[in-house]
Amino acid sequence: MSPLMGWTALIPFRTGTGGKSRLEAVLDAATRERLAREMAQHVIDMLSRCPEIERIVVLSNKAFDHPAATFAMDAGRGLNPEISAFRDDFGPAPLLVIHADLPLLAQADVKGLLEAATEHGIAMATDRTGEGTNAIALADGRKFVFRFGPGSRALHGAAEEQMPVLQRDGLSADLDTPDDLAFLRQRGLRV
Repeated sequence: MSPLMGWTALIPFRTGTGGKSRLEAVLDAATRERLAREMAQHVIDMLSRCPEIERIVVLSNKAFDHPAATFAMDAGRGLNPEISAFRDDFGPAPLLVIHADLPLLAQADVKGLLEAATEHGIAMATDRTGEGTNAIALADGRKFVFRFGPGSRALHGAAEEQMPVLQRDGLSADLDTPDDLAFLRQRGLRV
């Protein structure tokens, strides 16, 4: 097995009409829910094309059906505790935690992140503003405290000062705010 092989990708994904609430002013609940599901399907599709990814797991509050992914139940403890619990059960094997709302994600983006993590043991992808974290790749089984949420890039970076930080459109262009929606529409996202 080469160092780039054998990765598990974990995609946290909350379903339901309450998702993407910061977009309420510009998109109705049904559109937000449909769009969230389509973006998650896109992320899974891109991951399934990466030979480095051995397994894709959707961590969700409801079953998520995709032929390339398995489902793990979110017990409702919150994003970071859920990811940590998964990793505790999963063990030290290579793990990519990647958000489901990356409609521009391409296979090359995933490969670049995994290569950086393989070289350094860990790598992170930040959002467009450079303040959040959209993905973390842990190649070497090190202990790590997940701190996704506001200011997560700084929090993750402070914990691992030598961690490479990637900012590529496919990894950084997430969809949380009306500004994100405008940015993505300019790049072809259809709502």
